Amino acid sequence: MFSSLLYLLIGSCLLYYGAEWIVKGSSSIALKLGIPSLVIGLTVVAFGTSLPELIVSIFSALEGKSAIAVGNVIGSNVANVGLVLGLSAFIFPITVQYNHIKRDLFVYLVSCGLFIFFAFDGRISQFEGIVLVISLIFYVFYCIKSSIVDEVNSEKVIDSKMTKLITYVIGGIAFLSFGAEIFVDGAIYFARYFGLSEVVIGMSVVAFGTSLPELATSVMAAFRKESAISVGNIIGSNIFNILSVLGITSIIHPLDSPRSIMSKEVLFMIGYAFAMLVIAKLPQPINRYTSISLLIGYIIFIYVLF
Repeated sequence: MFSSLLYLLIGSCLLYYGAEWIVKGSSSIALKLGIPSLVIGLTVVAFGTSLPELIVSIFSALEGKSAIAVGNVIGSNVANVGLVLGLSAFIFPITVQYNHIKRDLFVYLVSCGLFIFFAFDGRISQFEGIVLVISLIFYVFYCIKSSIVDEVNSEKVIDSKMTKLITYVIGGIAFLSFGAEIFVDGAIYFARYFGLSEVVIGMSVVAFGTSLPELATSVMAAFRKESAISVGNIIGSNIFNILSVLGITSIIHPLDSPRSIMSKEVLFMIGYAFAMLVIAKLPQPINRYTSISLLIGYIIFIYVLF
């Protein structure tokens, strides 16, 4: 029990410093290259914070625990909007600009549709995994190609060398991944101690643990008044979770997806995707009532699981 608490403490510290470095490095790189912060958040930051989901899902699938892998992605996507965006917006003002994210929200909704279509028969095959990964590659290239130079940001001067900034990002990703892995190890021990099922563990404890990088990064980005990175991280991570995590994992080992999750848990994931559309059209920044509503929705999700 003591070792699990120690894992949770160490994991939390690594997540904090990893988030600090990745936001500092990525936002500075965006300024140097004249790339909008949103694009950095949707790609580099999103991939970095999705690494824990990928690592956990691959190991779960190889150990014959596909329910944890699939549940991890669904639970993480719900947590990213309900918990991460809700808590970040509650603590610091976050602005969601509809014109900047409408394309990416559409891509996320299409990704959710692909997941439902592929998983409806109870299994995600290797071929379907290849389709998901190819879709991700097209999305990333399109994001980079269609990015518009941020004229305001490009005028700012960043003194740090590019190699130093890249080191910040890589170090941050490493700390986030390692910290999340340690945290999840400690959290799973507690979950098994109380006799929870694999699906519930995947959607609650593991999903919460692997969403901590997104939470730490988004809160840190909001604190540094980088709303674009915060929002881009959340949407991008959700896209990466489906196209990358499920795609790569199912290529390595086909995933069995319980059909029972389609009636409740998947509906929460789709519901939060549409909630993002609604929030983006509301007056900005996100007010406390909206952020509290997101948090309450996540609490209801956890209640439904149990």
